Amino acid sequence: MNRTFYIDSVNATVNLTFDFDEVLIKRIKQLDYNCRYNPEFKQWIVPVSKYTKSKILSLIKEYAFKQTSPPIEEEVKVSYKQSEVDYAYLKGLCDSCGFTYIPRNYQLESLGYAREKGNLINGDDVGLGKTFESIMYAETANAFPCLVVVPASVKYNWLEKWLEITDNKRSVAVIESSPKKKSPNNWNADVVIINYDIIGKKHSKGTRVRFEELLEIDWKMNIFDEAHFLKDKKAQRSAATKSITQKSDEVIIQLLTGTAVMSKPVELWNLLKLVKCDDQIANDWYQFIRRYCGGYRGKFGWVTDGATNTLELNRRLREVCYIRREKREVLSEMPEVTKQVIQVPITNGKSIRDATTNFIQYIRETQGEDKAESAMEAEHLVAISVLRKLAIEGKLKAIEQLLKDWKTVCDKKLVIFGIHREALDYLSDKFKCDLIAGGVSAKDKQRIVKKWQVDDNVFLFCNMQSAGTGVDGMQNICSNMLIIELPWRPSDLAQTIGRLDRSGQEEGVTVSFMLNDDTIDSEMWEMLGDKELVTEAVNKGIDVKRQGSGLKTVMKKILKKNKK
Repeated sequence: MNRTFYIDSVNATVNLTFDFDEVLIKRIKQLDYNCRYNPEFKQWIVPVSKYTKSKILSLIKEYAFKQTSPPIEEEVKVSYKQSEVDYAYLKGLCDSCGFTYIPRNYQLESLGYAREKGNLINGDDVGLGKTFESIMYAETANAFPCLVVVPASVKYNWLEKWLEITDNKRSVAVIESSPKKKSPNNWNADVVIINYDIIGKKHSKGTRVRFEELLEIDWKMNIFDEAHFLKDKKAQRSAATKSITQKSDEVIIQLLTGTAVMSKPVELWNLLKLVKCDDQIANDWYQFIRRYCGGYRGKFGWVTDGATNTLELNRRLREVCYIRREKREVLSEMPEVTKQVIQVPITNGKSIRDATTNFIQYIRETQGEDKAESAMEAEHLVAISVLRKLAIEGKLKAIEQLLKDWKTVCDKKLVIFGIHREALDYLSDKFKCDLIAGGVSAKDKQRIVKKWQVDDNVFLFCNMQSAGTGVDGMQNICSNMLIIELPWRPSDLAQTIGRLDRSGQEEGVTVSFMLNDDTIDSEMWEMLGDKELVTEAVNKGIDVKRQGSGLKTVMKKILKKNKK
């Protein structure tokens, strides 16, 4: 009887393969509640923890399992120079449209791929021009009327870009939720741009499309920018999007996102459903999660936060509907990005130690009994939020001093990204510089950037959520970025750095992180590195060696560090 096992370090499991044995299966089920059989791999998957480790070793020894090496996949190699692309023909199509932009070869390759595949997910790296690539397709295919759905912060960017590329020859309209009487919404334009927030509304227990025109107009093409907004099929915008895209099999659908997978492969499934390519990747959702997410039925439902066969998934995606190029893969002239960590002192070390030693007691002493009782209901979530706020408060004086020193010795522009509004407001007021944060309209964001390009202000302060995506033009005047707080997802960090590291940047970009190891910064930094391994495996086709840690793991590391 052939009994083998290997250790899956990605998902922290031991995977057992053997001929059917009812007694052995019963023994395995007793090891841990989450032991499960995966029919895709024909394996029993056993989670490894401090509670199960010794039991697993005893079982392996008792039944004489032999250890084998885990399956190894080669990284995905894609040579776009060797792909069969008729550059002259595609260039001629673009010339006939009279674009004011001259497409690069890699953008012509994207056009060729789109003409071959039809519906697709454009996963090109941040700053490579996904907007231009989708406009090229719409114009050369005469795919009008065209609906463009985008985050609210970038809908006027799309308006400006489409008019600029076509030299104002195309009619383009932006839809507002509450248009003024003097300028009603124009649904008859060739290109109609609307934001995710207003395409759907609640109806009974579900969602309905907000504007009847979204379903009545015979769209020839649908473009969804920052399509990772649609990863959750239960979200209102996702339900509305499904109603729009599913009404016709003739409409061309393009999803644009440089981060199709933001933290785990399961996020891809709804995107695949929207471009109607899901059945070419897996027979159904159950096969998809078992094969690519290490999915299993847990105590409270299906668990799908794993990552398995990631390189196979990347290859299948590229074959079916996914195109992805890295900046330095296609833009040889792009300067390198230098990342550096600046360790800074904090002013509230005692508060941070108190919070990590006994968090509930800290909340009780600083915020009162009612807040302490509320915190007990979701201690980890509340603790993360409080510790992140304490970190930025403790670093604020050091950040202020660094910026003063910068102005003294340097006249180069510097963009500063953070998360907490209070800290950004304080710094913006202190240095009398503009701030892009929540509440700033899409038009005003671009106005602020354009003003910064020509005025004497050295600094521009930005909230990652508000300015981390969709804001263009910083790279034309700035090559230095200061990140004073770390986000939860590596995709947010990549998008933020992409504000400077994009086409049009002529200098080497320097990104400085202001961190302190006595705060939650060190655990967040490690977690981001772990999560990035998973996203790179699926998005880029780079092998992943271990699974990203989560919120609870971060908390455990903080508490363990404080006890030393």
